[in-house]
Amino acid sequence: MKKKSAYFILTVFVALAALFVARQRTLNALCADNDSLRKQVELEKSAREAAVREPSAEPAAKLNDADEKELLQLRAKIVPLRQQLRDTSNRVVILQRPRRAGAPAAPPSSK
Repeated sequence: MKKKSAYFILTVFVALAALFVARQRTLNALCADNDSLRKQVELEKSAREAAVREPSAEPAAKLNDADEKELLQLRAKIVPLRQQLRDTSNRVVILQRPRRAGAPAAPPSSK
């Protein structure tokens, strides 16, 4: 009987030792991964900070005079088109509203 309990205790001890070794290996691997990721984050952070401190050497593309003139003309045409779009959208909203009984119909557009 003493032999059986000794074997049982030895088996439990070996199993616990194996579990401890496996846990320790996993823990060491996770710590190594964590350190690696921390270093990677630090490198990316320092690269971003360096990029912010030192603007790129390439200046922004400068438009030639003809392109700049055309751009200004197109911008000037946008303002009335936006106003026309806003007016048309308002008109559509007004026409979609249900009419009340006895209310006069909306006058037709002069455009």
